[in-house]
Amino acid sequence: MGFLDKFRKKPATSPGGSPIYRYETPKDQGLRVPQAFGTYAEEITAHFESLFPGRESFVFHELLSDLVHIDVNVMRPTEKGNFYVLYTTGMSDLPMTLPDEVPDPAAWQYAELYLFLPGDWDLGKAGDLAHDMPESSYWPIRMMKFLARFPHEYETWLGWGHTMPNGPDYAPLAEGTGFGGMVLAQPSAIEPLQTQDGTQVNFYLIVPAYKQEIEYKLKYGMEALDQLFMQNKMPLALDPLRPNYCPDFTEILDGPDTQ
Repeated sequence: MGFLDKFRKKPATSPGGSPIYRYETPKDQGLRVPQAFGTYAEEITAHFESLFPGRESFVFHELLSDLVHIDVNVMRPTEKGNFYVLYTTGMSDLPMTLPDEVPDPAAWQYAELYLFLPGDWDLGKAGDLAHDMPESSYWPIRMMKFLARFPHEYETWLGWGHTMPNGPDYAPLAEGTGFGGMVLAQPSAIEPLQTQDGTQVNFYLIVPAYKQEIEYKLKYGMEALDQLFMQNKMPLALDPLRPNYCPDFTEILDGPDTQ
């Protein structure tokens, strides 16, 4: 089973006030050539280069694109900043589909995703493709590409505090890690980008998370989960072996009984 490939769209509300959406796998519509290509890519790249200056960079280009063309941009570590910066471009080529109850939709329709990896993570070299890398190295890139395409594929949206299990059983995101899903955070370090045509592009940090952490968020809300992350001094760079910050949380809030 691939990332999150079985959903049923049926909104519910968790005890913490979070909408829970379920999605059916969309019907195969064949290859849909992207309507736009790299609309804000240059501006997004300049934005990240201003925030993380002096870094060598390369791009994992998408060779065959469906609906949107998603590239993952990689900024290499430096002596003073021993971590990789990865960010998507292409997700913001199309507006996301927001529910009617979201105020000021124009402020939230466009987004990109980013992720930090440790400096010793093996991301290969410029020109490498997915099959050139072991899955143990490539899975964060696969995750980013999946999430960036998800709102367009399912005609929905992603934003701060959204969580996504890896299937109904919270299957591990990769071999060797217990993370069973993802949550989107929005640290203040990366402000939204106001593009030259007046569009606001928001940036969300992907945080791989354990099943119990995601269920905790559904119970108490994203502010409570953020507080838990801060109390435990969670590193910004992904650590596949980081401890579960609420291992004893046993309530099941995103299962069949919540429908």
